[in-house]
Amino acid sequence: NVAIPQDVYDHLSKQYSTLDGDGDDVDGETKHIDRILSCMKRSPVDTCCRVNNIQSSVKEVEAGLEQYFTESQHNNSYAIQQHETLTDLVTIRTTTPTDSDAATLYHSKVPTKKTCNLSNDVPSDESDDLFPNWQLRRKQGWPLTHRCVIVDRFCAEAVLRGADIFVKGILCADAGIAESEEVAVYSSLPRSNGTKSKPITRGMLLQNFCDRCVFIGIGISQCKRADYFATSSGIGVVMVSTAGSPQPPMNGVLVEKMILQNLPSVVVAHALNPQPGEVILDMCCAPGGKTTHLASLMNDNGLIIACDKSRKKMISARDFFEANASCIVPLALDSTKGLLELKSGEEWKSPKEIIDTASVANDG
Repeated sequence: NVAIPQDVYDHLSKQYSTLDGDGDDVDGETKHIDRILSCMKRSPVDTCCRVNNIQSSVKEVEAGLEQYFTESQHNNSYAIQQHETLTDLVTIRTTTPTDSDAATLYHSKVPTKKTCNLSNDVPSDESDDLFPNWQLRRKQGWPLTHRCVIVDRFCAEAVLRGADIFVKGILCADAGIAESEEVAVYSSLPRSNGTKSKPITRGMLLQNFCDRCVFIGIGISQCKRADYFATSSGIGVVMVSTAGSPQPPMNGVLVEKMILQNLPSVVVAHALNPQPGEVILDMCCAPGGKTTHLASLMNDNGLIIACDKSRKKMISARDFFEANASCIVPLALDSTKGLLELKSGEEWKSPKEIIDTASVANDG
């Protein structure tokens, strides 16, 4: 479930009340906020590519994506088109009919059957249980036909965006997983009631995992279980089916011409509607996607002062800014402490002095 505090729910319900219908809609919901929360439980159907207008154009990006999908020979086919409202946004959506089982993966605890068998060591009869005598496993709700892998939340989000699973994202797994074995993949979830989750020791056995998780799909293990935790790089599981619309892997694609960005994040810069020559203060800029979007909409003409209190984040963001625009000044600065009471004997600093003090532009 998507859980939000009751006072927040009540406030949003009031704000959206003008959009509420008089009767039940197709989902049996009457409140617009409930429809929003329902949509938040599913991964987006579109991959959003925000064009960097400083270095490219929509036509160039569309042509580059067409070439990428042609050369990469994906199993799915995709429709590439410019967003009808956000004109610097290109969307990618699968046109391949979705597996009939994909919709049933939402809110499921276990996979329903084997989807493929690439190893002679794995039972081919879907009625054969891997754990016929493990009654506790049945009570806990884990699948009996698949061994399981649990990944962290950030890894799971990437999976639902089309990525495979790198070994560093795997937290724990069943014993006995073999190379080329089909596995059920789950995401570890933080608790929503305010209590702390129990610490997970990376490499622990699944039987010792006792926190919240959600089933996100089925994949093929690329190595033995021990190699998940013995190596620091490489792909551990290749996904073959996920709980959502198929998304193409886009890591490293047209990085100089576009930026992968979620649709709500793209809307933010358009809502601000920055104009060339303006001065803009971004008070919480890391990792920098919205900041570079502002620069793109301004055609790199103006000044954007980009602040974040984490110096480590700002040094990383600085490199990202330099690769995408020249009008951004990165500052390691806590914006909540930007206005200080002048103490006796102190003098006001000029804007240039403040920028010089906090700037990470030339920081090693």
